Amino acid sequence: MQIDPRRWPGRVVPSTDADVDIAVESLCTRASWPDADRRWVRRTLEPWFKAGWSIDAVLVAIDKRPDGTRQGRPRSRAQVAHEFLRARMMVWTDDGARLARPPLTGMSLGEWFRVNRRNALVNSRRSRAALTSEGERARAESRALAHRRDPVERSREKGRRRVEALDSLLLPGQQPPSFADSWRLVADLIPVQRVCSACGHVRSETPRPAHRVA
Repeated sequence: MQIDPRRWPGRVVPSTDADVDIAVESLCTRASWPDADRRWVRRTLEPWFKAGWSIDAVLVAIDKRPDGTRQGRPRSRAQVAHEFLRARMMVWTDDGARLARPPLTGMSLGEWFRVNRRNALVNSRRSRAALTSEGERARAESRALAHRRDPVERSREKGRRRVEALDSLLLPGQQPPSFADSWRLVADLIPVQRVCSACGHVRSETPRPAHRVA
């Protein structure tokens, strides 16, 4: 399958000759090197591709050193693209021979396809289950209620539907509780909090004889 170089996955490590050609073209496009000699760029990058490097990893190496510091100034017009690339990649070699590990982990083209297919399936729109007759009726009532302009009427209708839903939970023969039942339940469950030991007691006053004023 032929892939547009502009759409080449940056994390994919090219393996076949065709993949390497597309990856090299993708690098030159992303780096804005229209004047680069593709053959020399390919020769420069082939050992890196064999070592597990991807285009995204190469772009990171062009910009930064292994310790994270900046490589230096961007390429000037006087510099040849593949020579500039070779100089930047040499920083990522040990003693000028052994290639360093890529700064970004790569993957094969097959792994990339499997990951994207799985993500497409996960993010695809799930089919909705068909509504039952009760569901269709509830949706129709909800839509009819939403189109009403009077907010008071909407609120009353919403309250009526809530009461009907609660009453449907009662066993046959039972009546819905009244406000008096609710207050009685509250009185039974919540004890009366006394502030002090003397609260709630009636003090009996000892009658005192009346004093006569002369």
